[in-house]
Amino acid sequence: MKSPLSAVSSITTLVALLFSGCGGGGGGGESFVGAATVVVRTAPNRIDSGDRTLTTIEVGSVHENGVALKIRFPSGLRYVSGSSLLVVDSREIDISPTVNSISRAESQTYLVFYLPQNLFKRANEPYKGESGTVTLQLEGRTEVERGSIDVDADVDDPAENNATEFDIEAPEFISESSASIEVIVE
Repeated sequence: MKSPLSAVSSITTLVALLFSGCGGGGGGGESFVGAATVVVRTAPNRIDSGDRTLTTIEVGSVHENGVALKIRFPSGLRYVSGSSLLVVDSREIDISPTVNSISRAESQTYLVFYLPQNLFKRANEPYKGESGTVTLQLEGRTEVERGSIDVDADVDDPAENNATEFDIEAPEFISESSASIEVIVE
């Protein structure tokens, strides 16, 4: 005979299993609706001044209008020009940020990449939740204690010119994924 505590545990497990199969946000089985899903990692996440870290951002479910991929990191790091790639399947595409600016008010650097959905598509195939990986290098310049590299994906507004779409004074940034970073100066 099961104890009452064991029965409650079994019911809790059953309820958790039932709800985990329902899908997230807005009704069972609906597809993701947003700019894109993002996950950021960086390695190594502790570097000396002058050393580099490789930042990798997995991008999935890219919106039909494309994505404005915004990356924010401490100003003690700098983006290594020419180091960014978008990898889709085995295809490597050179990309460059449209924006590479420091917010003096926040002491943070913002990079913004405007990536049209067609960069993620496979030739002559319909939309299937396109995905890819963005890689870039950051170099340590000055000390950063307990910093983070954050990513926010927004839908690229087709009515706005990408050169003026992002405002460093009002970045409209909400981190969707974050990776820790430290720069040690000796």
